[in-house]
Amino acid sequence: MARPASAPRYTFRAASAVITFWVGIAALVVIVGSPVVNRDWSVLSFTLGPSLVLAWVLWIALYRPAVHYDDARVVVVNIGRRHVLPWGHVTNVRQGIGMIFELDASKPVVAYGVPAPRQAGNIASTIDRRTRPAFDLNRDADLLDGVRRSATPSSDPVVSRWEVVPLSIGAVLVIGLIIEVALGL
Repeated sequence: MARPASAPRYTFRAASAVITFWVGIAALVVIVGSPVVNRDWSVLSFTLGPSLVLAWVLWIALYRPAVHYDDARVVVVNIGRRHVLPWGHVTNVRQGIGMIFELDASKPVVAYGVPAPRQAGNIASTIDRRTRPAFDLNRDADLLDGVRRSATPSSDPVVSRWEVVPLSIGAVLVIGLIIEVALGL
């Protein structure tokens, strides 16, 4: 069943991972951009390969993992894997280290890269336990569970697949870097 173009789509992604990704990319731009500005092509050829591999690692490990959902399905994007879960097959959503989607006919799917629950900090708890801020450990999971309960049942199958294109890009970059190091370029 195709998703209507007008249906809103929402995304959960860890803000700390996104910030770390962009800081890393900015540092790599400086590392690669400095030899370009100075027209030092030998330094550029030395830094370009490792910078591309590191940018790919940052992207696939920090930015890409997310949970996308709408009223019909949830799409869990992990490192190298994508799971399309129609809400009709999801029996429960709970928060662990990642968000855990329990399915009706198979093992649960864990979404890595989503905001992890945190308890109130030590400063608040040492001042006064009665006034420390309450933190709902399952806020995001409860929101998704509410979407699951209100979704219309679907007979679409659960689809889990390897993400061939992003993994192939990484393999090509790593092989290129190994060849560059082996040949001493």
